[in-house]
Amino acid sequence: MTDFVATYEEFLNEGKVSVKRKYTENYPAKYVNTNGPIREKILSFLKEKGSVTYSEMMEFVKSINEETGGNTSRKWLNKNTKYFKVTEKNGVKTYKLSSFGEKVHNAIQKLNSI
Repeated sequence: MTDFVATYEEFLNEGKVSVKRKYTENYPAKYVNTNGPIREKILSFLKEKGSVTYSEMMEFVKSINEETGGNTSRKWLNKNTKYFKVTEKNGVKTYKLSSFGEKVHNAIQKLNSI
């Protein structure tokens, strides 16, 4: 019977994980939702590859759409730039994980491994 009852801490932190915390009111904690399947697939792809070009990134996003039947587009990448470092060299855009993106990926992977 007690298998179905969550502890108080599990109940409070069920859907979010803290990725940044400074203990002052000027710098509040930043949380992300643990349920972000598209975000997680893209962050895992970047973590695995290290650095990808714009065309590789768009090809991966299209494969996610075919797999899930979703409608992820370039707009998602533009809205979520905090997860990426975008550099342009000789007219070629490359994407890498930012430090915030790495923190989010590591925190959620750690949570999922438990």
